[in-house]
Amino acid sequence: MEGVGVRLHGRTTPFMILDAVIIAVLLTTHVTIFGFLLSAIASILSASALFYVLFSAYKFRKFTHGSLDSAMMSFYILFTLYVVIGIIDLLAAVFIGDGWLFIQAFLVLLLARSCLQRRRALNDPRFRSWWTITTGEDVLGIELSEGEVLATCPSCSSMLAVIPEKLTKGDPCPICGKSLTGE
Repeated sequence: MEGVGVRLHGRTTPFMILDAVIIAVLLTTHVTIFGFLLSAIASILSASALFYVLFSAYKFRKFTHGSLDSAMMSFYILFTLYVVIGIIDLLAAVFIGDGWLFIQAFLVLLLARSCLQRRRALNDPRFRSWWTITTGEDVLGIELSEGEVLATCPSCSSMLAVIPEKLTKGDPCPICGKSLTGE
């Protein structure tokens, strides 16, 4: 998982920034379709959300404390913005009868789905254990009982709570199924 964790971490920040830029471009055309007050409120809320996403991307890139949770929240915010824009486009396409706008709405909703997939990848136990090993931040939420220690599987790098005295040769990893003792 070491290489996979590094690659996922390296790809996450550019995707967050790219999604923020795409949302900003889409919002420039969408916030003006409502009345002045509603457009002003939508603009302020959207700009605040995009600043949060960019700040989270910076924090995530620097491995700061709490940045994994803020990156996951950022993908949820991006998902929400994409869905709102997609629904507005879909409704406009239905009422106007514009086929190109319908295609745009479909593509925006696909971008929303991709944000959920990226968020799910960050929530994967293998990535979270890589994050814990790399940053020292406890994001796994593992409560250790008496005699338990945290150990990593030599095959998949998953973080596991084990009792060393009870570990025998050939005990399988619950994630990958390979031996925890490396034999």
